[in-house]
Amino acid sequence: MTTDGSAGRTGTAFLTLDFATYIVDNYSHDPGVAQNAAKALRAARDAGMPVFHVAPGPMTEQLHPLVERGPHEPVLAKSTFSAFAGTDLDQRLRDAGVGRIVIAGVATSGTVLSTARWAHDIGYQVAICADACADPDAQAHAALLDPSVFPDSWLGLWRIARITTSADVTEVAW
Repeated sequence: MTTDGSAGRTGTAFLTLDFATYIVDNYSHDPGVAQNAAKALRAARDAGMPVFHVAPGPMTEQLHPLVERGPHEPVLAKSTFSAFAGTDLDQRLRDAGVGRIVIAGVATSGTVLSTARWAHDIGYQVAICADACADPDAQAHAALLDPSVFPDSWLGLWRIARITTSADVTEVAW
């Protein structure tokens, strides 16, 4: 159910969040996260999804080499956890007819959590590409993405988002 008219927006976009080299190298429990994000990014591009990269303002020119922007892919500068706060991401998504987003990012308990909840709250359908996300704390990552960790808690992103993998990023069952 949406409250803002997003039901008519049927497109799907792919978001990379905080894939700056410094962040990937220092805030990821999973050394393969950039490779998985690159795989998901290729699939999204091949499927014709619009792609948006979001990184902290000072790091927008430092995207990880495996997840660099392609032609016509904006890199938005953010100043807080959520990719929506202080950026025009919502307007760009609306202008592109997007009602669904697939998220890859570092860190799961930071930008991924904040962006996914914000997106859900303003009416987007959300999917999280779990193997293309990482956190400095592997337990926090698991708690947010694996429903078996805290099955009765509202903490998990699986309550508000579809959880997928880089192999299935274009096959999300909305």
